[in-house]
Amino acid sequence: GRHLNVCMVRLAKISGTNQKVLSFPSVDPEGKLNSLTSFKYDREKVREILAKMIIVHEYPFRMVEHPFFVMYSRSLNPRFEPMSRVTIRADCMKIYALERKKLMAFFTSVRTISLTSDLWTSNQTVGYMTITAHFVDPDWKLQKKVINFCHIPPPHTGLMISDSIFTCLNQWGIENKISTITLDNASSNDSAARHLKDSFSLKGNLHFGGKIFHVRCCAHVLNLMVQDGLSMIGDI
Repeated sequence: GRHLNVCMVRLAKISGTNQKVLSFPSVDPEGKLNSLTSFKYDREKVREILAKMIIVHEYPFRMVEHPFFVMYSRSLNPRFEPMSRVTIRADCMKIYALERKKLMAFFTSVRTISLTSDLWTSNQTVGYMTITAHFVDPDWKLQKKVINFCHIPPPHTGLMISDSIFTCLNQWGIENKISTITLDNASSNDSAARHLKDSFSLKGNLHFGGKIFHVRCCAHVLNLMVQDGLSMIGDI
């Protein structure tokens, strides 16, 4: 009877995944091995790190279901619990929501924000737009954050582009902090910039009356000049 209360095999079966394991920490700078510490498998922490790995390295969600990934993970820790692509996708969305909330709170301490935006068409002829916010943080360090990457249905008119940008700014609550926006030197972008300028002018928050609001991308202008010059000598 007394042995049941101290039997290690029985206690291990009862405790299951909550059982602590002895582990050797890293060697200290003097080359001495530190004392033994207890290790506890944290499933939630493993899921969080795995989700961040997929986000940073752009791995497919289905990777967590691959047999050899499961085998590899279990070789590192036999207590690893496999999960589905649906579960890891939900974990990634939780991280996105948390980081978005943090950035929205951080924007409250920023006074002025500049934007850059560009349109991109995939090989499936699907149009996307990205919006990046550039600002100086309270520590006087230049920061840039991608605040939107969304699908833009055709036609890609100036009104469609300006509406998408303004909707994004409203969602982030920074529509009153925009100073400039940099766009490619395209006619649709010129129209979009005019629509945005008119909307912001009504709020009276544009610097110098909006004279410096629209900035044309120097790299795109230079590329147009080079392509025009190359077309002139293409037959040589």
